[in-house]
Amino acid sequence: MKLTFTSETTFNTIAGLDDSNVLKPLLAKVVANHALLAAIPTLDLVLTPNGFGIVSNQNVAPASKDRVDRLLASLERERDNAIELLLIRLPQVTQWLSSEQHAFFTATLFPNLSLCRRLAIREHLWAEYQALRARLIKIETVLADTYFSHEQMNVFREKALFQLTNCNPLMLHVVRSLQSLELMLVSDMQVHTQAYFDLVNIIREHADVFPEWHSSKVAELYIPKIFENKKHSGGYWF
Repeated sequence: MKLTFTSETTFNTIAGLDDSNVLKPLLAKVVANHALLAAIPTLDLVLTPNGFGIVSNQNVAPASKDRVDRLLASLERERDNAIELLLIRLPQVTQWLSSEQHAFFTATLFPNLSLCRRLAIREHLWAEYQALRARLIKIETVLADTYFSHEQMNVFREKALFQLTNCNPLMLHVVRSLQSLELMLVSDMQVHTQAYFDLVNIIREHADVFPEWHSSKVAELYIPKIFENKKHSGGYWF
């Protein structure tokens, strides 16, 4: 589980931090809750006020399925809440920014489980996030090819990773608008293409804020075609 969110190097760095550093207990909470979540269904144990008991023990009544299910759901919620908070803070670790895990979570404009909350999803956040991420990658690939370029989208994703702090107001507007449009798309709602063109126009008019777009091949799609009056053209005129 640790390699899902951190590299070995990042994990060891966090493990070596002082206990007062919030990253350390968050990572420990993710690991502990996930370990219990994975182990409980395979153990012949029941939960009692004094801890776990063995089902075959004559002094302990087997736990009901509903009680075990509630325990599993509680562990999953605790784990997912810890994952959400951990992902917000991981960019503080320098080694993490060059890891495969960083690349995984910056593959879309939504690098955090808060994506689920924005879609009113309250249960199974980690599982739901992974499914939504796969859909968003396809959506963003089309948007990058057609409107925003992969170069500029990569910049947007890095800004989103840092919660859009220290972001130019124009870029902040574009990214937030684009996130809203993507939430509509992933919810199977229709988006009028003019919404994309409005954002592209902002980008076109501010090369100093969006230089990556202006140096991309996508920018060439938005250069007006200039008519040349040539004799061999069918519409040649004097």
